[in-house]
Amino acid sequence: MRQLTLIVAFVSLCSWAAIAQTQSNKQAQERIEAYKIAFFTKKLQLTAAESKVFWPLYNEYEQQREQLRKQLKPDTRLELMSDDELKAHLYKQLDIEEQLVALRRAYFEQFMEVLPLRKVALIPQAEQQFKRQLLEELRRRRQQRQGVRDQSPHKSRFKRDR
Repeated sequence: MRQLTLIVAFVSLCSWAAIAQTQSNKQAQERIEAYKIAFFTKKLQLTAAESKVFWPLYNEYEQQREQLRKQLKPDTRLELMSDDELKAHLYKQLDIEEQLVALRRAYFEQFMEVLPLRKVALIPQAEQQFKRQLLEELRRRRQQRQGVRDQSPHKSRFKRDR
């Protein structure tokens, strides 16, 4: 009976940890999305009226682009593929890249219907700058966490203290 209680407690703890991790990831995604909206709105100098029509369209574009990008990843490691599988994979990548260009062209046409041309021209630049800033922020936070760990006083169990 005690073992059953321990098993139930362990499973409950693991489930709680998984839920907490999922909620934490969801909150992080929401914060990133809010930062992205603020970043693009500032870079493109979007008015409230422009934002109202731009963001649903841009989000739709991003979802479709992400679906295509997921298809770029091979199901198996390249080293394990036969020559025929590699060839098929390469052609599949080229087809998907063509679809990505066609998707971008189609959505940029739609963006030009709701935004001035100059603002549409700034979208790729804003995307690159946003990604760069996001990566820099993640790198900075990782270094801060590592710095805190490195500075914490702890004894290594592998080194002999004298």
